[in-house]
Amino acid sequence: MNTHAVIAGVGLTPGMWPSKQPKTVTDLCRQATWAALEHAGARPGSLDAVVVGNIDGVEPTAVAGQALVRSLGLGKLPVFPVNTGGATGASLPQVADQLVRSGQFERVLCLGPPTFDGVIDFQATLSAVFAAVDDELALGIGPLHIGATYGSAYQQRHGITDEDFAAVVVKARDNARANPYAHLTDPLTVDEVLGSPMISSPIRLAMACPVSSSAVALVVTSREVAEELRNPPVVIRAVATNSDGSRISAREDLTGFHGLALGARRVYRRAGIEDPRRDVDVFEMFSPYAPWELMQYEALGLCAAGEAPALLASGETKHGGRHPFNLSGSSICTNAGVAAELAPFAYAALQLMGQAAGHQVEGARRAVAHSMGSQWFMCQTLGVLERDDEESS
Repeated sequence: MNTHAVIAGVGLTPGMWPSKQPKTVTDLCRQATWAALEHAGARPGSLDAVVVGNIDGVEPTAVAGQALVRSLGLGKLPVFPVNTGGATGASLPQVADQLVRSGQFERVLCLGPPTFDGVIDFQATLSAVFAAVDDELALGIGPLHIGATYGSAYQQRHGITDEDFAAVVVKARDNARANPYAHLTDPLTVDEVLGSPMISSPIRLAMACPVSSSAVALVVTSREVAEELRNPPVVIRAVATNSDGSRISAREDLTGFHGLALGARRVYRRAGIEDPRRDVDVFEMFSPYAPWELMQYEALGLCAAGEAPALLASGETKHGGRHPFNLSGSSICTNAGVAAELAPFAYAALQLMGQAAGHQVEGARRAVAHSMGSQWFMCQTLGVLERDDEESS
């Protein structure tokens, strides 16, 4: 049995609108896979297994994931299709971690395909996925409405302003401009964000994620294998999933991500983190709506409830601050479904390798990565990654 699993290679493709994407889903996945293998310095024939994500209701069945892997020429490998709704991307390294630590496999490919390519009625599809409970489905509610419900409750509880939400977008676009894989990279001002159309109060068009097309892959190995490969090993120190109830009536309230806060405390404890403000160097979170990043600051223990706008305004969550947060631009700038949910682990790993494609955090040794989803975004998967070399041993 292996003590820990290691992220040894990362592959990403640039995000863009699906209507402008010249590559097929298979082409994108092949590009990300080969990029991850090349980055790791590993051969395709050295892989032992593949963990691939798909979301039922968007892709037909788990068989779609198996067919995708076969189309990449990896069909003789064991394939583990994973579907945990919107948390699927983060579930891929979680499953790979279990497979490697069990000693059953030494080299596992995590593959996050684009989810939305080819979806005809996008809102109807997401309504079916996110509000599967019959009486809520009748409302026609989708993820953006859910995002707005959280944002509105949070805003009313703590007196958060629309300008506070707009400031999140300004920071995200600035970070995305330095990321060659980001989709939306045009800079915006607070006034420009507030001037965009209202979609579902308090979320305006510029405060919501795009529909993107891209793919992400990771090579996850044992520590022994990683030592033979190209990059500084990034250990998956701890990863776990926490879930609320599927109905809003099961929630404590909607003014904060209480499930994430509970999960963070558990994962921190497993990873030996006593104070995230001191012990974590970089955060990469799945944040598709502007209000959510502020709510995540609080759930992760970076500040008290209602203090997130002040933390953002202080510059501490920007590049160069004490708590750099979503330096990739996050899913508010690039959201290709499963690929976007796996991307935080990819970007966090690159930061710890000292190879960030955008804003590099100097000396980063520990990172937090995350995804969330399913009905009313009830599932939260959080991981702690650490650079593992002689200096940190």
